[in-house]
Amino acid sequence: MNGIEHYRRAEELMEQATATRTNRAGFEVCYVTNEEQRRLTRLANVHALLALSAAQADATAFKRELYRANGEELPAAQSAKERAEAKTARNAALAAAFID
Repeated sequence: MNGIEHYRRAEELMEQATATRTNRAGFEVCYVTNEEQRRLTRLANVHALLALSAAQADATAFKRELYRANGEELPAAQSAKERAEAKTARNAALAAAFID
């Protein structure tokens, strides 16, 4: 399954979990048991997570292809230490500007 199929399956499962019908009194009532609702909801959550994962993977692959098509190299991700150092430097600059 791809991301779109996982998303559609999650929607189908949620529709099944919340399926209602009209009773004799004219009220909409859910006819799915609580246990079945929990099972369907858990399955829907798994498919939704897989859909999001597939979307992220597709976005990453798209980004790589875009850089490759433009003859560029994908920039390396900053390490946590580099991000922390950059944040500290920005905060120090802001503090110095505030004091002046």
